[in-house]
Amino acid sequence: MFVQPIMLNGPTPSPFIHVSTRLFIMFMLTLSFIAPIDARAQNEAQRQETRQSEAQSRRAALKAKEDAELRVEEDMVSMGSLVEALSKNLGQLHYLRTLCFGKNDQKWRMRAGEMMDIEVGGDDETRRKLVRAFNAGYYKEESRHKQCSQSVSIDAAALAENGRSVAAMLGDPYRER
Repeated sequence: MFVQPIMLNGPTPSPFIHVSTRLFIMFMLTLSFIAPIDARAQNEAQRQETRQSEAQSRRAALKAKEDAELRVEEDMVSMGSLVEALSKNLGQLHYLRTLCFGKNDQKWRMRAGEMMDIEVGGDDETRRKLVRAFNAGYYKEESRHKQCSQSVSIDAAALAENGRSVAAMLGDPYRER
């Protein structure tokens, strides 16, 4: 049943115009509901893509960290003593730090010198071994890295963790000398 609106002044509008106006309003209302849903779907797709990309980055960083730690551990096995291992570790850290912070940054070289003074006790042959180990570490990292990058940061973190472990072992009063 079709009900015509009551008009006080003027002719009654045709039912066709009235129906088309209703259709237009319904169409606009439908669009107003669909557009936000479509935008939400696009935003969700973008968030999902970002999460996947971040997950891939985390996996790549974790793999790089594990590779660096494995490389450091394999290197430890080849060292003759803990002191030599720490000296080589400090040489590696020294190169990486100067690569990223400049040649004037001598933090790890100074720490290596302090460590050698404590551990050597006047034995020139032992000092030469430790200096060779320090230099070997320095040149090893120099051959691996030519510019400061994220991989340098990952390697430095793995080396620092290894250095902490070796230092803790050296601090053990019951360690073999």
